[in-house]
Amino acid sequence: MGNKPRRLRVNGTASVSRDDPLMQRFAGAQLLVRVQARAIFPNCPRYIATPGGEGPSRYAPRPDYQPPEPAWKGFDDFKDYIHPRQPTPNGE
Repeated sequence: MGNKPRRLRVNGTASVSRDDPLMQRFAGAQLLVRVQARAIFPNCPRYIATPGGEGPSRYAPRPDYQPPEPAWKGFDDFKDYIHPRQPTPNGE
């Protein structure tokens, strides 16, 4: 996928356990979460906050601002699925 994304989004079904045998591998663990993944894909940085709370992501839409296209939209793996940027209902 070209430049590797720093964050992935995982959609699936999670279960939480207090007595999962895997807990012994994590010192101090009180619960263990297992996820049965349905879909895993790069997370669009649009809604990821800037570290340090310096304001919204540069990809987040806001009035009088045209955010840049995220790099992942140019990855070959997605070229057949990503449509060109469309005007939003409010004309921005």
